[in-house]
Amino acid sequence: MKKIGLYLVLAATFLTGCHEGRSIDPLKRSRVDGMNKEAFVNRYRDPDSCIALSQRVLQYIGDSLPEYVDGSLRARNNMAFAYYQKSDRQNANLMLDIVDKTVHLREESMRNGDIEWVISQLLRSRLLQRDCQIADSYQLLYDIGRSHVLDRSRDNLLYNYAQTEYYITMLVLNFHYRDGREDDVRTLLQEVESRRPMLQVDYAQDMALNYALAYGWQSAGESDIALDYCESNFDILDLNPSAFCPFNYANTLQMTAWSLKSQPGSVSPDSVLALYDEARRVFFDYGDPYQMLGGTISTARYALLIGDTAKAHDVLEEWRSLRGTWKPFAAPKMEIGYFDVLLRSRMASSPDQARQWYEHYVDLQEYIKQNEKDDFVLQQTLTAATRRSRWMTHTAQVVSVLLVVLLALTVLLWVNARRLHREKRELEASKRRDVERIANVETCLSVMRHDVSPFIGYLRNPNLSSEVRSEVLEQLLRTFDNIKNWTRLSIPSGLVFNASVFPLQEVFDEVRTQVVTPHAGVDLLFEATPLTIWGDRLLTVILLRNLVTNALQHTEQGTVEVGSRRSEEGGPFVEITVSDTGSGMTPEQQENLFRADREVQGEHGFGLILCRYIIKKHDDLTRRGCKLWVESTVSKGTVMHILLAEKQQS
Repeated sequence: MKKIGLYLVLAATFLTGCHEGRSIDPLKRSRVDGMNKEAFVNRYRDPDSCIALSQRVLQYIGDSLPEYVDGSLRARNNMAFAYYQKSDRQNANLMLDIVDKTVHLREESMRNGDIEWVISQLLRSRLLQRDCQIADSYQLLYDIGRSHVLDRSRDNLLYNYAQTEYYITMLVLNFHYRDGREDDVRTLLQEVESRRPMLQVDYAQDMALNYALAYGWQSAGESDIALDYCESNFDILDLNPSAFCPFNYANTLQMTAWSLKSQPGSVSPDSVLALYDEARRVFFDYGDPYQMLGGTISTARYALLIGDTAKAHDVLEEWRSLRGTWKPFAAPKMEIGYFDVLLRSRMASSPDQARQWYEHYVDLQEYIKQNEKDDFVLQQTLTAATRRSRWMTHTAQVVSVLLVVLLALTVLLWVNARRLHREKRELEASKRRDVERIANVETCLSVMRHDVSPFIGYLRNPNLSSEVRSEVLEQLLRTFDNIKNWTRLSIPSGLVFNASVFPLQEVFDEVRTQVVTPHAGVDLLFEATPLTIWGDRLLTVILLRNLVTNALQHTEQGTVEVGSRRSEEGGPFVEITVSDTGSGMTPEQQENLFRADREVQGEHGFGLILCRYIIKKHDDLTRRGCKLWVESTVSKGTVMHILLAEKQQS
């Protein structure tokens, strides 16, 4: 099901990243992408169809969408691959040359130039491999690695395709053209296997990568692993008949025969020969001369191995009848295998013919040896360069380590100094906290003595009326309630802050019912308000009740007025004011009014200290800049200001 999903999204996502400028018509671009997708799907199955579709794409782009550079690059790379499948080296190289020149122009609208360049270089590397120009092929692969284009992991099918092609090309180079001489072949195979689950393209590419892995493991002597990959390809064909492609099917048959051949006794020689021959016939139906010759050589070579000379002659004769007079077609490695089998089959009709075959064999052998020598020189050069680079890297690393050690020592000294300084500050802060605790205890006792003493004096009066006694008891209980709330707020996490949105008018109404005017000549006024508060409703009631009670206690004549307005300080705040016409305060009293670490002078006690803590709770937990401050003039009165977060009514 996952593979079916890949096919469904291939047209939409194959060119992910090709988002040109807005000037490109999306409908026309979609048509180009659709044709390119169809051509890509046919690259193995039907190369002629791939070429025809790609030509239509190029014609359409030339007529209607010349600015769509990425579309033309994709079409030409599709065509180059199809020509490669047909062993048409000239046309394949022509397409690749155009791709390279287009990419080097670096047109502004081009988005996939880097990856299309990599794809073209990989195909060029394969063409060079067929001609046994191993040094040039490896140089291209080396340059691709140094470009780091494939290291930029992009989650789209174009990059996955390029990465699988890179691995296939590397595996074929190492095991077919270098005879598995690479020292780290198993490392390469394991790297491909680890990356394999992320490299999803289409069925054909899956089968091609499976074949390359099977080829690699078989060359490394692991025929069981090779057979597992062949089995994976047969599973793909069984589960998805629409994925059938003669090229991939024949490759899998041939690889299965090779793996079984290396396991004597697993199947009969005739069964292995039948697999080779079936692969050969499929290759002949496919029509690629390179693969046709490969199938011929494999079948004839195995037939000679098991003593079936007649079968070998028939297979070789069929190829000779199709091929005619021998002429190189840029596949020396394959051709030398062909003449080797011809000579061992003793098919020559005359000594002159045998000598001619041998001369071709020797010429090809010399050509291959020269290319292998060039490859050896290149490897030595790259190895020497790598060693120099490693030496410089190691030297830089040693110097870096020394610098890091010096830096680490410096940092350790600095950290140790900072730690000592921090410990000193913490010790001093601890001492200050101890002093503050002592001051708080002294303040608590002082305020408690001051706040409670008047009420006890009242209660000791035997002539106190029951009505006044009741009021005094109520005020005493309220004082103790303030003490309780203050101690809870003073201890971390002692009083839970319950944030909510509530009308300020409800707070005004509740406070009005809780306070008692101690003097007959004082009026208590609450202005009506439509505003809402974001904060703790209970704490807000306690806060305002204490401020109003304190104002009433210090006002013998006049008014205590509670009002509110939206703040003008630049934020969504409500400013609540409690104004009185009482005795007022000196600047020193105002400065120490809310300080729990100062000895209380005058009549202000736990109520105001509690107010200070309530405001701090609001400011800490709402992070809105809540605050409390006072304006007062001796003998003229006091105004307490509260700033709380506002929630405007909708």
